Amino acid sequence: MKRSAAGAAAVLFLLFSSCATNHLPVPGESAAVKKTVSIEYMAIADAYNDLAKYDKAAQYYLLAMKNKKLYWSAYYKLGRCYAMSKNWTEARKIYSSLLKRDPDNVNIKMSLAYIYAMEGKLKSAESIYELLWKENPGSVEVLTNYIDVLIASEKYDEAEKNLSIMKEKFSDDKNISLFEKKLQELNPKQVELEESDKDSSVITEEDTVLE
Repeated sequence: MKRSAAGAAAVLFLLFSSCATNHLPVPGESAAVKKTVSIEYMAIADAYNDLAKYDKAAQYYLLAMKNKKLYWSAYYKLGRCYAMSKNWTEARKIYSSLLKRDPDNVNIKMSLAYIYAMEGKLKSAESIYELLWKENPGSVEVLTNYIDVLIASEKYDEAEKNLSIMKEKFSDDKNISLFEKKLQELNPKQVELEESDKDSSVITEEDTVLE
């Protein structure tokens, strides 16, 4: 659950206060101090993240990554911060690295495909969504994103085909009408068909008048 803005700000105040405490070093405490500081960096980063201050959060996730036990968690959250702040290049680097470490993780694949789409690398996004759809035929979210990318890539016939699948499997989904409207406006074949229907209608009316 996300903290409120006031709660996150209070957490930041307490954390910064604890970081500022000075005392004489005790033999053997160095490792413990480093661990504690890294945990505090992580908490500060999470608090900034809750406040949607992603640039500041990223700075502290980088610091938290110095702790080996926190590294991958902080690294994942750093990638999300980059994505939320639309730093697509850095976000892609991190999610690509995460996918190599965990190649079956659907959430990472979805995030990477989204990042590719936002970068305008539609072919790469399409490849990931196509594979995800084959692997997860029950996911309306995957199919929705796949159709979106197909439309953006002007692959209208493929989009129509997958929209038909959506109608069959997820008939109540609100995106169906939105996709239908998009394709009616963008698909040249659909536009030609509508124009042909209009012409036929005009001819029929003229024939009726002539009779």
